[in-house]
Order: sequence, then structure tokens, then C-alpha cells
Amino acid sequence: MKKLIWFSTLSMAIAATSLPAIAQTQPIQPGQTITPGQPIQPVQPVQPVQPIQPEQPVQPGQQLSYDRTAPRISSTSGFSNAHYINVYTGEQPLSYVIVRPSELVSVNNSDIEVTDQSGQRINANISADGDRFRLNFDQPIPPGSTIKIAFRNLGFDAPYRNFYLYELAGGYTGYQREIPYGFAQVQVF
Repeated sequence: MKKLIWFSTLSMAIAATSLPAIAQTQPIQPGQTITPGQPIQPVQPVQPVQPIQPEQPVQPGQQLSYDRTAPRISSTSGFSNAHYINVYTGEQPLSYVIVRPSELVSVNNSDIEVTDQSGQRINANISADGDRFRLNFDQPIPPGSTIKIAFRNLGFDAPYRNFYLYELAGGYTGYQREIPYGFAQVQVF
């Protein structure tokens, strides 16, 4: 029985690949037959995707668009004794960042440093709250900026891993809740 199923599957695959390329891409309507020499109707072009408005719920089958101005983790890098995470602030002033390092990494708040895109140090009050660190900036970070968070003198529970995860969120002026950035995966070289 397995040979019969395999043979029928193979024969359907061969039949499908022997059709002309245009016939493979066009849907056939129920009850429609195609005869040799019959002209084939062109495929209708796909309509462009409209961006989703914040108040509008996402409908099934609707595609999401990428917003380059949204706050996000822009890049990461890591070495045996230091991890670096770059964060793009977005279009609002950034007041603070919450970081939850991997449970496999030991971090002291005195070993965390924040710099701007030019490499100049940003003054921040860094406090530990359980397994999270809150980096409160003395002055809100201007919109459209990128900051680099450096974790130095790290201790590792699993020193031979080649990547570690950090969970990040940002607090913005005028917002009551943090905006989650997601997980930063730091690969160690």
C-alpha cells in the first residue's frame, strides 16, 4: 500500500512539473477545463497593502507593514566579557529602559553603561529590581536617537553558550506603560 501511495504522489508531482509555467501559477475555477490551444486568461495583479491604523483591528488575511520609525532593538554584539545592545528610540522622547538579562548572566548595575550614537556617555540612574534593571535617564533621550547599552564584567552560569537573550522595554514621556522592544539575542564571538 505504501508503494502505491508513493507512486501516485510521485506521478502527481511529475504531472505538475510538466505543465507550462503559466498554467502552474493560475488558479483553475471549479468546473473549468483547459484544452490545448485555448488562450489562458492573465492573472489579476495583487492590490498593494494598506498600512494598518492604530485604532483598526487586524483582520484575518490582512498583512502588517513595517514601520521604520518604531522603537526597536537595532543591533547587538557580544564578547566573552561584554555584551552590547543598540536601541532606536523611535519618535518620542525616551525616559527609561527596562532590561531583563538572561538568567545565565550575572550583571551588576555598576557595570552597565549607556552611550549615544557618537559614543558620549549618557547619565542614567541604574537600579536593580529583582531580575530586572531600570535605566532612568537624567534627561529624556531625543526622538530618532540610537543608544548603546553596554554590560561589562559579566559572570556566566553557562560560559560555553554562544548566545544570550535580554528582554527590553522602553518608557516614554506621556505614556503610562512601557513599550516592549522584545528580546535582544546577543551572540558571543
